[in-house]
Amino acid sequence: MTSDDQQLFKPNAEFDLQIQQRAPEWLQKIGSVFGLGMAMFGPKNQIVFHNGHLLKHCALPDQIITGSKNIGDWLNFMAQRGDFKIQSGETNVQGVLDRFREVDDQEAIFDNITPANGRILKFSAVKSSGGIITLFSEDVTEIRRNQESLDMALEMGESGYFNYMFNSNEMTISSKYLENILTADEFELLRQKGFWPFFVPDDAAKAEHEWKNAVEQRKPLSLILRIRTQMHGTRWLNFNIRPLYNQSGSFSHLIGFFEDITDDLTSRNEIELAKEQTEEALKSKTHFLARISHEIRTPMNAVIGIADALIHHNKSPAIVPKLELIQNSAGSILNILDDTLNHSKLDTDQFTVDPKLENIGKTVEQICELWESKAKANNTKILCHVDESVPDELFVDRYRYEQCLNNLLSNAIKFSPGGTINVICTRVDRNGAPSLLLAVKDTGIGMTDDQRSRIFEAYQQGDESISRRFGGTGLGMNITKNLIERMGGTISVKSEIGKGSVFVLSLPIRLKSEESDVTSDTLFDQIMDSAEDVKDTPYSRLKILVADDNPTNHMVVKSLLDTVVAEIYTANHGQDVLDILDVQDIDIILMDIHMPVMDGIEATLAIRSSPKSWSDVLIVAVTADPQYQQQRLCLNIGMDFAVAKPIKLADILEAIDKVLANRNARIPMAKSA
Repeated sequence: MTSDDQQLFKPNAEFDLQIQQRAPEWLQKIGSVFGLGMAMFGPKNQIVFHNGHLLKHCALPDQIITGSKNIGDWLNFMAQRGDFKIQSGETNVQGVLDRFREVDDQEAIFDNITPANGRILKFSAVKSSGGIITLFSEDVTEIRRNQESLDMALEMGESGYFNYMFNSNEMTISSKYLENILTADEFELLRQKGFWPFFVPDDAAKAEHEWKNAVEQRKPLSLILRIRTQMHGTRWLNFNIRPLYNQSGSFSHLIGFFEDITDDLTSRNEIELAKEQTEEALKSKTHFLARISHEIRTPMNAVIGIADALIHHNKSPAIVPKLELIQNSAGSILNILDDTLNHSKLDTDQFTVDPKLENIGKTVEQICELWESKAKANNTKILCHVDESVPDELFVDRYRYEQCLNNLLSNAIKFSPGGTINVICTRVDRNGAPSLLLAVKDTGIGMTDDQRSRIFEAYQQGDESISRRFGGTGLGMNITKNLIERMGGTISVKSEIGKGSVFVLSLPIRLKSEESDVTSDTLFDQIMDSAEDVKDTPYSRLKILVADDNPTNHMVVKSLLDTVVAEIYTANHGQDVLDILDVQDIDIILMDIHMPVMDGIEATLAIRSSPKSWSDVLIVAVTADPQYQQQRLCLNIGMDFAVAKPIKLADILEAIDKVLANRNARIPMAKSA
């Protein structure tokens, strides 16, 4: 029953005696319908009427009801029991009665009466003109408990709700949370004027603008605003407000819900900051590894380059294999370094793929041959079959593809002692799209379903016993999955415990679309196969300038090119390059990046911005930094091509061929005699 309903049926001060005589009959009916407890008592506290709901609400025992018809005795019993939250005594009971009698035409209310039955009662009274007081009792237990639950939820959720009446400018708000964080004066100001005095000025203007739009467009409003408090500084509140309209369509009032999201925003900012710090740490780690790579590549450039030069100048069957061993060993060291750097790049999303036209079938066969000695040591047999359907040439990042196959073969050999490994490479057409399939099947220990589901996770192996028995970091399969997916392919696995596993790489095929022009590879072969024709090749007319602060690198390039090109000049830094260009015609500059006085980037910018005739000289960056971004930087500042250390003769000739082709001045292949 609402307060309006109660007021409608309650007697008022204009009841005359005749009405009072009939009132018990009406009250009995009203009490039954609305569940109200009712009693009427006169000036001497004598009870002239009561209903059953009152006795039930007050939990009065029979001896009190039958023993006395004085309302004072009933109230005294309840007071002694503690129902009014006061100590026993006639003074206190008399105070309650006096409060009932002083109401005149108004209700007297006791909100928190708690009888022995644990219920919560609300008492109200109305006095008529004849001095008769009508007492009402209402069981508000469920209402209060629901309200307490709501208040608790709002307080724990740091939220609240409010109702604003437009015509009367009245604001009612319920929020234990705001009561706790605001001072008493602030909360009173909030009740009187709403949130407007608390908004940060910029947010107040925003709120006013958004609010007007919401009322005009008759739509709910959601926005985040800041309020300022004395005790807790600035807080961020998320408001959800709905305007309501009367029957005539005019705006009448609004209801709103708000939630303090300051801690959430702080947590998000902290998470974002932590993420940024982590990303910066990963970038720093990658930068450090790249720097280490640069430092190691410089001496390795000498080892591999000199070995390459000696191989091409020495045909002794006793010496060449040893030189090749030096090359391969140095290359293995660089591969380990690159693997470490690549894994770091996977974390920082700096990983790149560089597809070129390759004979992938031959590559698969060569990789299998390289692993035969390792397999033999494990008493394992490798069988390799490349189907004739595999194209002789297709576009693929051979190095990345080799990494994938190496990881699969390493695992297969490790987990298949005394077994057999079948490597099958074939082509399949699915919906008209050709794909390259590479399957590595072993007869090893196999995997359970649980192990198989986790095999591609980083740092995961079958279980700890596998790590102890076979070793490894558990990164191989995770890296393989990342590699093949970055190339646009997929990897899948089937396995059965005790029977072995099958890993399948699937990669879309990009076929050679047109006949290739003759490149430096054929020229390289000609140069190496016909020493007497070397001086007749177009390269023999080139003048090369090597810009590098390391004398060893000068010697490496000279060893590779001294029988191939016309002249080789050297510079120790960028300023030397500019000085040489002033006095000597140069066709191509092999430019190192990191040099004293003036580095390769500064030198390139100076060359390209110069008004002199040599401003368009061809420049090939020779960098020990393998990062893709470094190579892009070289091209963006005006260099024509970039190669990574360590370099071989084939690398230099390929770079020369490309920059000349881009200049539309490709040197025609010298015909063999």
